[in-house]
Amino acid sequence: MRSLGVFVFVAIMVACESGTHPQASSVPPNQPQCDYVNYHHDESVNLQGPGKCTTDCDCDGMRLCKTGACTGAARPEGTEHCNDASYRWNEAWNGGGSGNCANDCECDSTRTCVTGHCQSGPPPKPGDTTFTR
Repeated sequence: MRSLGVFVFVAIMVACESGTHPQASSVPPNQPQCDYVNYHHDESVNLQGPGKCTTDCDCDGMRLCKTGACTGAARPEGTEHCNDASYRWNEAWNGGGSGNCANDCECDSTRTCVTGHCQSGPPPKPGDTTFTR
């Protein structure tokens, strides 16, 4: 049973460290990228104390670690933010597989969900039935 716990811990750490984002230039290259809407972390169990941190991976969702404390909102409210350039979603973690989606909120930044796949480009026009929201 203990080996299963170790495996789960290692799998979580690998998932956290595997995420990258081209707009993350302000983060040192040795710090893993974990500031995604779909990154879930219970800040109450941090070794430094609840809400305290050393990296973004100690903070839930899009919250960032600044001066040792998790700051900002973990997830935007509603779905109107799904196509904002600041919206961060790690598509590799989607349940249907990397780049597959059910709606725009399962695609990173300004990418949109077209026929079940995240695609770059301008969002479809209202009334266009080739995408889902």
